[in-house]
Amino acid sequence: MIPARGGSKRLARKNILPLAGRPMLAWTIQAAGESGIFDRVLVSTEDAEIASLAEAAGAEVPEMRDAALAGDTVTNVAVALDLARAIRWPDDDAVVCLQPSSPLRTGVQIADAWRRYRDAAADFLVSVSPVDPHHFHWAMQEVDGRWGMVFGDRYMTVRQALPEIYGPNGAIKIARIGALRRKGDFFGEPLAVSVMPQSTSLHVATATDLAVAETLMRERNLAGADAKA
Repeated sequence: MIPARGGSKRLARKNILPLAGRPMLAWTIQAAGESGIFDRVLVSTEDAEIASLAEAAGAEVPEMRDAALAGDTVTNVAVALDLARAIRWPDDDAVVCLQPSSPLRTGVQIADAWRRYRDAAADFLVSVSPVDPHHFHWAMQEVDGRWGMVFGDRYMTVRQALPEIYGPNGAIKIARIGALRRKGDFFGEPLAVSVMPQSTSLHVATATDLAVAETLMRERNLAGADAKA
């Protein structure tokens, strides 16, 4: 399931903006196909242009999403459950949610995430990427006009001594439909994770993100062309 609404605010029409010569949405559809694990790749959208581009790229649009499910605060969970209703997805089936704003995630990574989900006998899986420990453990906040360390001096040590931490990157989310309906998010138990490098974990939300994605995508495509030469 690829959720692709048309009303992005920070970066207008971001899901279909050009990225390395193609609409950004097309890269996620391609990766889903290259994973080799799906019988159907379904796009959920309320936007006619996005629906047309999705179908041209090889995906299906089972029905147009209701505009009420295309607002800024609507979650991917609500969209997934709406799509499950539309195609009569059994509660025992799993949905793999691939947001188009993660265009650098690959088919190999999607297939690896599915294997980890299956092998762990989990109800949920999210993809994660390493977080610079200083960004988290050395976090600061303002409380009543005074600044201080969120965790006090507990982690005030050299980077090498800090524990490894990971953050969800939003690129791949998997859940069993019934469990997703009960939990209301993709972080229920039992939960598995699939680790992705930062190089393929970029989330495109701004024009700067899109420019970075353009550079990384072109570098990857050039590397692939050189490997085939």
